[in-house]
Amino acid sequence: MSLFLAVDGGQTTTKALLADESGNILARASAGPSNHTEEPGGPERLARVSGEVIASLCTQAEAADPEFTAACFGMTGETRLKAQILSKHVRTSYLSVVHDSINALAGAAAGDPGIVVIAGTGSVARGRNAAGREMRVGGWGHLFGDEGSAYWIGREAVRVAAADEDLLGPKTSLTRSLLDRIPVSSVSQLMEKYYSGELTRDHLAGLSVWVAEAAQEGDAVAQAILQEAGRLLAQPALALIMHLFPDQGDSSKVYYAGGAFESPSVLSAFRNTLLNIHPRLEIEPPIFPPVFGSLILAYQSAGITLSEAVFQSWKRLHARTAPDGIRP
Repeated sequence: MSLFLAVDGGQTTTKALLADESGNILARASAGPSNHTEEPGGPERLARVSGEVIASLCTQAEAADPEFTAACFGMTGETRLKAQILSKHVRTSYLSVVHDSINALAGAAAGDPGIVVIAGTGSVARGRNAAGREMRVGGWGHLFGDEGSAYWIGREAVRVAAADEDLLGPKTSLTRSLLDRIPVSSVSQLMEKYYSGELTRDHLAGLSVWVAEAAQEGDAVAQAILQEAGRLLAQPALALIMHLFPDQGDSSKVYYAGGAFESPSVLSAFRNTLLNIHPRLEIEPPIFPPVFGSLILAYQSAGITLSEAVFQSWKRLHARTAPDGIRP
């Protein structure tokens, strides 16, 4: 039996699927983070975590030490080093290691042309047209990009709290929320924790939940942050429409994924910004999550085209196991 391996490796979780040549899902597995391979211990972590999910999949499927027909890993960040590491540990005829926006788009559009905008801790957008031309916009990381992401929203919360304390901006309940919950006695102490590294980029991204709470409670500053996040996330989609779908902008499809879109304010501003320019644009949550995108790409690398019946069976499986459907 031919076996196909799909992995979506993230900064917090690694998800994996095992399927046969007919598209039947044989096993599912998850493990801890498998990224940051440039850090000390990173290559070893990637090898260990990938080994864990593969071992779990094979145990479930009762497949002892198989050689996969094809395997696709979607990973954040660079792929060259990850491909070198995985090629030593994964026995497969076709190994693909791709940027996570590629497998996210493959899953979101079920292998068809389209655009996906991802806004989790960071943000990035990817598009592919019917001619096979692909383009990525964003994904430059928190120092030079990540506009509209959870990190950006959290950073804005700290920035408006500082402006509030300096009497340079409007009063906002975010100031007291941050000081009480962190907890610190002043915005200066809050800044010190971030600059010293005691509080991390991921912690800053986590503040986006508090911004959403403040917005729901009527804080105008928090509402403005979320609305601006949605408008910023629409910009890469507009750029991709212009460059990849210049003659069919309104008939192209845009998918949205990631925790930042769980805010109704972010999603509403995102949709409105796009529809103001392309009124008939289809804006939808992903059809499948990224790990299914990795599986689609694994089949494609082996020259296999999946049938609509396979996709329908995957939809039924995914609906039973992940009813929200929009988290990457």
